[in-house]
Amino acid sequence: MAEEDLIQQAREQRLMTLALADQINGVRWSEPALPGGVTPHAMLSHLLGWDELTIAVLEMSATGELPARLIIAYRDIDAFNARSIARYVNVSRDDLLGGLQGTSVRLVSSALAVGGAEWARRRIPDLAPARERADGKPSRGPSVGGLLRMLREHERGHCEEFSAALGVTVDMEQLRADLTGEERVAAVAERGADRPATPRATEQPQAPGEP
Repeated sequence: MAEEDLIQQAREQRLMTLALADQINGVRWSEPALPGGVTPHAMLSHLLGWDELTIAVLEMSATGELPARLIIAYRDIDAFNARSIARYVNVSRDDLLGGLQGTSVRLVSSALAVGGAEWARRRIPDLAPARERADGKPSRGPSVGGLLRMLREHERGHCEEFSAALGVTVDMEQLRADLTGEERVAAVAERGADRPATPRATEQPQAPGEP
């Protein structure tokens, strides 16, 4: 299902970002090694700022009109980027990475909160451009799914720059395996301790400490 793919891809992209960033610390963390003389800290601050802006848009649009400050931030990209970098300039590396992990989870929950099965198609009319579309019809504004795709592509581009400039890579297949493992653990936890899963007949019980 397309909606499920959106969530999966968003989670994988954030895992990729965190895995790349985790390889950079010490002096390299504040070196202007990325295109435009940007530091790893600044690049990740920029991503965190967009996460928080999108969360605010998703949550506030679900209950009413967006305040002007969110609309202006969405449209004045350069000014918003500069504010985001300045806002987190004194935030530690670990806190910044923790923030990115937390906003990833909240983005998904905020996106899913309204619209039921059609959540990805919900429109944000307050973010529609003033001009008409090429076919002469007024824009209905971006969809929730469109905003998530935009964030993912934006983040993917920065990750490619990060990887090339700093010489770090990530095994995506291993990340997918790790993600699958996290989902399996979560599913077991949801069943509850009083309803343990029944092992298959071919499975052998494992002793504590075995992989």
